[in-house]
Formats: sequence, C-alpha cells, structure tokens
Amino acid sequence: MKKFLCKILVFVLPVVLFFSLPYVILKVSGEMSDLSRVTVGRHHLLGLAYSEQSKDYKLGEILSRRPDILAVGTSRVLQIRDFFFKEPRAFFNGGRLISRIGDLPCLIDEWNKNTYKPKVLILGLDQYFFNENWDNLKKGCEYNSEVSELNMLSKSSLDIYTDLMDGKIQIKSITESDNRYGITAMMNNAGYRTDDGSYYYGKIIHDFKSGIKISFRDVEKRIKSGRHRFEWGAEVNDDAISILKSFVDYCKNNGIELVMFVPPYPTAIYNRMVESGKYRYMLKLDSTFSANNLRVHNFISLETIGSNDNEAVDGLHGSEVAYLRLIQELCKRETWFGKYIDYEQFKLLDSPVNPLELKEEKY
Repeated sequence: MKKFLCKILVFVLPVVLFFSLPYVILKVSGEMSDLSRVTVGRHHLLGLAYSEQSKDYKLGEILSRRPDILAVGTSRVLQIRDFFFKEPRAFFNGGRLISRIGDLPCLIDEWNKNTYKPKVLILGLDQYFFNENWDNLKKGCEYNSEVSELNMLSKSSLDIYTDLMDGKIQIKSITESDNRYGITAMMNNAGYRTDDGSYYYGKIIHDFKSGIKISFRDVEKRIKSGRHRFEWGAEVNDDAISILKSFVDYCKNNGIELVMFVPPYPTAIYNRMVESGKYRYMLKLDSTFSANNLRVHNFISLETIGSNDNEAVDGLHGSEVAYLRLIQELCKRETWFGKYIDYEQFKLLDSPVNPLELKEEKY
C-alpha cells in the first residue's frame, strides 16, 4: 500500500507543481474571476489575456447601467469615448459585445429578456461581417458562458510558462498592480476603461511616444494569406444582409435611433486589399446597402474621415483621435445625431496630445 501511494505521489506531485504557478498567476491577476459576479471598480483598466469574457462582461455592464446611448461592434468601435457626448454618463461603449453579424439576433433576445433598449444605438459593422468565407453564419451565439477554472488552467498553463520565459509576464508587476485587472492590463497597461467601456492602448501609446513606429506588418501578412478576418471573398453574403435588415426593423419598431457605419481601415491597408483583387465583396458593399435600403456609412479608409495612417494604433484599428473625426463626420451626415454630441470636443482635433491621444491620460 505504501509503495502504491508513493507511486501515485511521484505521478501527481509534478502535475500539481506544474499547475500551481499558473493557478496563482491567474487567480491573483483576476483572470479566473467570473466577471458576471465580480464588480470591477471605476477608473480601472480591465485587460484579460487568458480569459475571454468580453461579450459577457460588456453585456452585464450594459444591463446593469442601462445606458441611453450605446456603441455596439467589435474592437473597432472601442475608441468612441464618453466625453464625445453632451451627457457622458448616458453613454457606454459595448465594443466586443458582438464579433459577427449573427450575434445581433441573440443580442435582441438578451435585451428583450431584460427589458432593456437603448435610445440611441451606434452600430459598427466590420467589412468581413459580410464575407461568407469568414463567417458562414453557422456558428452559434456565445453569451452567458460559464467560467471554468479547470478549463482555463488546462488551456493556458503552457502559454503562461512561455510568456514568463519571454518576459511577457513579470510576477512583481502582478503583485503590485492596484487599479489594473487582468494580465494584459497589468503587463501592457492596456484594457477596457471601466468608466465608459472604451479601450486604452497603454503600451502602444508608450512605445509610440518613445519613438517606436506603429507597424501594420501583422495585417499585411493576413492579407497575403487570406486569414484571420481577412479571408478573400468575391460576393456579399445575402444572409448577412437579411440579418441586418431584421435588426434595423427591430430598432425602428422599438423607437431606437440607429446610426450605422463600417469602420475605416488604415488607408495603406485598404489600398493593399483593393490592389490584391481578392476582396471584391468589399467593393460591392455600398451598392448592396443601397439596394436594400440600408443607411450604412461606409468609411472605407481613414482618409475618408479626414484622418491619416498616423492616427492608427495598428493595421486594423484607428485611434481615439481618428474616431472623434469619425463622429464629426457622422454629425455632418446625420443631423439628428448631432444633438447628442458635444461639439466643443471637436476643438481637440486642432491640437491633440499626439496622433493616438486626444488628452493626456494615465493608469
């Protein structure tokens, strides 16, 4: 019996030791917390590296705050800030609440179940939402997922050791963090601003100020290989259009003022996609929207909103400077929308702190 127990111990002990450090890191950093049950304080940064709870976190915040003005989309709407609006507290940024067009019907279900609807909805529709080669609309919705510590530990432990060896995780930074929640927030000073739900690119901004040039290399590789949201495609997905039309009807029937836009790529990225000849679906969006009586403002590139590629944080996302320009352009095109906007903030565009920041900010 003693020998048997020793054999078990010899097998179990290395396993326990292997998982112990990742477990402590995930627990102390807040990565393991179920954000549907944990309250993260205001003026904090929430940046999770190994726990993908963005949809449920944003949904929970929206249903709790019940904002009158709501931005919904992928990470490409996350630079819309509360101070753009006359009533900042009436706004919340629900960026990453959806990741594909098929999430919209599920979102309606969640709103109906909780008797919530915004008064004003700013909806960002990424180009690839309408590309069947990226999304064939067969994937189910992903709201109200359960957080499993065991599952997270088994999936992320090896990555954590790799990141420790690469210097991407430093134990000291985790133990000393006060207003940052999650590994990304602690190590990269990046994450959701818990005040308004927008995203702060701390490390990228710091590197930019230090003279490190913003790179589009990752997106350029994706274009070349046709992957990771840059799948090649020739035709607009009619089923995606049908889903959007149904969502627009829902907004009309429920008195929700809706403004829709396609987020801009950096101009260099957009030009590369067009020149490749492999994204013909993207060039058909305007005519398709028009044929279906969908009022969608297609900002194909940063150039179309009076911005430039210096105001991009990477090959996919514009900065908050670019997005204030986008809001300014929406006000010109949608006169009703302007009544919610603080026009005084447009003066920040005359002299932003830098191309990535309208105001100096520290976390």
